[in-house]
Amino acid sequence: MQLLETIQIKDGKFQHIAYHNQRFNASRKALFHVDTAVKLEDIIQIPADYLTGTVRCRVLYEENIQEITFAPYIFKDIRHLQVVDVPTIDYSHKYANRQVFTDLLQQYPDADEVIIVQNGLITDCTIACLAFYDGTEWFVPATPLLKGTRRQQLLDKGLVKERIIKTTDLSTFQKVCLINTFRDLDLSVAVNL
Repeated sequence: MQLLETIQIKDGKFQHIAYHNQRFNASRKALFHVDTAVKLEDIIQIPADYLTGTVRCRVLYEENIQEITFAPYIFKDIRHLQVVDVPTIDYSHKYANRQVFTDLLQQYPDADEVIIVQNGLITDCTIACLAFYDGTEWFVPATPLLKGTRRQQLLDKGLVKERIIKTTDLSTFQKVCLINTFRDLDLSVAVNL
């Protein structure tokens, strides 16, 4: 069961690496019973070609790191979201096999992304956690599929609040922002609801 950690590198510097280290080590401990903590920044060597700009670093691992790859990051503009009920997805760890998300997106070709609902509760989309804006405050669902690193960072900074968000609550929000290691809380790229 291969896992994945996707890390943003900006101009040769790891972004929010402490959050990635925490998830990496917690997943190794939970799934593979590995107690030895690792600092990814001590292991990952950034190639010279990737020392400028925004870079996507992918770390594939099980008990140990199996592969590290680098690629320029390309921002995907998302404007149309489809709310879908998917009761069976379990993504409590960041698994490398994301076929379930690929298959889900293919079912909704007119949507740029889908908002995944389980038991009437908002969770995530396929590439990011979600933050909802009511005109005053930002809220993240208390029921995410994956507790993402950016989500946790925003909670720790007090920039978002966690709450149960039902599908029936969506009309109380003005915008939704997709948040992940590359996508910060930003009204300029938030999607109108």
